[in-house]
Amino acid sequence: MVDVINLEVFRIELNYLQQVIKGIIGDKASRELGEAIELLVLCFLNPKNYNTFCLSNLQTIEQYLNQIQNKIEPSKYQLLLNNIPTIKTFLEKVKLEMSIS
Repeated sequence: MVDVINLEVFRIELNYLQQVIKGIIGDKASRELGEAIELLVLCFLNPKNYNTFCLSNLQTIEQYLNQIQNKIEPSKYQLLLNNIPTIKTFLEKVKLEMSIS
């Protein structure tokens, strides 16, 4: 049950992040961000698939977060980060696993 709840939280955070990206950068960026996170989830589920393609998706996500940071006030950016803790934890976990595999 806990895993289902965590997946639901992850989904809600992803929807929130995509809406923020869509409102500030645009619909195409929002879709690309969602696709990049989906592909990272697949890599995470099967770690032997970590490769440069996964690194590229990670960089895409970080690029969009950096673009957002440059376009909104620091307090609003911090609010965004506070509202996506599961996604932030996931990205850090993927980075760590990619560095040791």
